[in-house]
Amino acid sequence: MPRRVPVVLVAGHLGAGKSTLVNHLLRRADGVRIGVVVNDFGAIGIDAMLVAGQASVVTSLADGCLCCTTDANGLAGLLAELTAPAARLDLVVVEASGLAEPRELVRLLLDAVGGEARHAAYGGLVVVVDAAGGAVASVDEPDPAVRFADLVVLNQVDRVDDPAPLLASLRAIAPGPVLPVVRGALDPALLVDPPARRGPPRSGQLSFDALLREDAGAEHAHAAWESVAVDRDAPLDPARFAAFLEAGPTGVFRSKGVVRFPGAAPFVVQTVGTAIRVRPAPRSVDVAGARLVFLGVGLDAAGLHAALDACAADPGASEPSLLPVLRYEESYRVDAV
Repeated sequence: MPRRVPVVLVAGHLGAGKSTLVNHLLRRADGVRIGVVVNDFGAIGIDAMLVAGQASVVTSLADGCLCCTTDANGLAGLLAELTAPAARLDLVVVEASGLAEPRELVRLLLDAVGGEARHAAYGGLVVVVDAAGGAVASVDEPDPAVRFADLVVLNQVDRVDDPAPLLASLRAIAPGPVLPVVRGALDPALLVDPPARRGPPRSGQLSFDALLREDAGAEHAHAAWESVAVDRDAPLDPARFAAFLEAGPTGVFRSKGVVRFPGAAPFVVQTVGTAIRVRPAPRSVDVAGARLVFLGVGLDAAGLHAALDACAADPGASEPSLLPVLRYEESYRVDAV
């Protein structure tokens, strides 16, 4: 099955640091080929100018707000082009206008990846909040987008005396993890798996990617995130495992791996936030139970291991129905949007 290219939506208030985050991803791509869609509100694509020349592809959607489009045809066609195998992109980032409605953008993206853009996959909604810019992010008056973000990036934490209260309030209302960063320093590896391509031997002349990385030498290092690997030897119960994924393990932004259920061949499982995608594993892949990796912030390793232990199939029981898992085969949960 052809590899799907994750499409990540980056949203947030005007001035929160969305372009800074996108530029950091581009400068620190380390071989990841990133395409950028910049959604400007207005006739002049200012944000597109800021990232122009740093992405593999830069497409500006100007003259209006994307979320005001009556259907997803325009976005679907654009994503179909950017995620086609011929484009050789590993990640597409859609930087939304600060005036855009993130909930509608997510709906448009889900419609697109479920239709014409068949090589695209939902990569998550990343909402940027400016710690020092007075953005409303309290429990009483939160930024509405925080309540359904797959990942909240609290930017410019170095510009406040104590970011802990703001972090706590965001974590109290955000369904996904909250990652404090400086100058938009989000690691691309949290959004997409690094490509396993081998380039030609490096010559004396620096590549454009290398020049960008050297030019960004003064930037802060990536913000810290975590990964937890779980390896089980026994098959899992489909209903219990589906319920575990649907619950959204605390702090997990993305997960991936291979699982086996009683009486069935292995399945590849990938999640981003509340989006779950399942497909049959290649014949060359074989596991006795489950091999999964969870990526996020503030992960409870012991809790994840215990939760997977609780998903074990009952020994000697009849083969369970696979329907709880198969309903996510190449599809997405949208009820949380």
